[in-house]
Amino acid sequence: MNDSAGTSFRGFRPPPPRQRRPARSRPPQREGVDYETVFVRKGRGTTLSVLFLLLLLLVAIWATMQAIQWGREQLDPPGEQGAAINLTLPPGITTKGISDLLEDYGVVPDARAYEWYVRLKGAPLFQAGDYTFHTNSAVWEVLEVLKDGPRYVEQTLRIRVTIPEGLTVRQIINEIDTIEDMPFSGAEFEAEMRMQHVVSNYAPSPSAMPSGAIEPYEGLLFPDTYYLGPDSTPEELLTQMVTRFDQILTKLGYAASPQTVGLTPYETVVLASLIEREARIGSERAKISRVIHNRLAADWYLGIDASIVYITGDNELTLSDLQMESPFNSRLSKGLPPTPIAAPGEASLEAAMGPVPGQWMYYVLADAEGRHNFSVSSEEFERDKAKCQERGLC
Repeated sequence: MNDSAGTSFRGFRPPPPRQRRPARSRPPQREGVDYETVFVRKGRGTTLSVLFLLLLLLVAIWATMQAIQWGREQLDPPGEQGAAINLTLPPGITTKGISDLLEDYGVVPDARAYEWYVRLKGAPLFQAGDYTFHTNSAVWEVLEVLKDGPRYVEQTLRIRVTIPEGLTVRQIINEIDTIEDMPFSGAEFEAEMRMQHVVSNYAPSPSAMPSGAIEPYEGLLFPDTYYLGPDSTPEELLTQMVTRFDQILTKLGYAASPQTVGLTPYETVVLASLIEREARIGSERAKISRVIHNRLAADWYLGIDASIVYITGDNELTLSDLQMESPFNSRLSKGLPPTPIAAPGEASLEAAMGPVPGQWMYYVLADAEGRHNFSVSSEEFERDKAKCQERGLC
């Protein structure tokens, strides 16, 4: 068909329908649940973490085992029981009082462990009186002694033996002879010493004493109050005195004396005996100790006349006494005497291990009460010595 313009038209065809792409498939999901994929990579970091946790576990196990072992040793110390110790439990003493007494004398290693054990297990009723314990005992062994009852009750005869500080062995022997109702004599006590059955752990054996030694037990019999019964033996008293001496030295750390003061434990006891004989005022013990330590370090003569008195037995020294050839004459022999010159008490033993800091090299009496003036230089000493002579003290 033609139009008026003569232009021809072709028939109109609509475009074909648009093809819809198929929808992408999605993984099935559970209704109401979100999922997230987590990737875990195993490597060195994970291994180190596991090893670290294992190490912490091993350390915790080791610490627990150590604590258990320590606790066991406080209740049952290693080794055999030690020497016999006679202790008096007064009426009304508490559990804490007993535990402190037992620790102080080395019967049990730790008072707190004894108290806790008694609280958990209970303790037998006991009667006041004298008991014989042993050093280095288990708690249950101590309780067994308490259960068995005292050796001597209060109504039974008890002999009180008090040995003052500063005595020589010869003076201790004489002191024994003055004690009323003593079951043995001083001579019997001396005979027991000569058998050398009981020896301090802090001293040379009696057969290995230093050259010039006179009395092997000098300074090793601790001055204290001891209790004996009617049938007690010289060995029992000797054992108590030497054991008590060792206990005090252990408490004061004498095993470390070479590192602490540069002397062996026995040499430190010798020094303590000099302090005991020189000090009259307790507060001066550590200062006198410092003077002696300073003189030893400077390689000076100690010049302590108490060591000469030990030989002569007389406090009034003559000119010939001062010129006497003897290792105990500290005016003519350098260093410490071969042995102690007396039985030092705990205060002097402590001062020997703990001299106060200072540069003093001299001391001289300042008054009749026993106080001393301490000085560094010889000029100061001569001045103080002149004052001492003016007062009739030197």
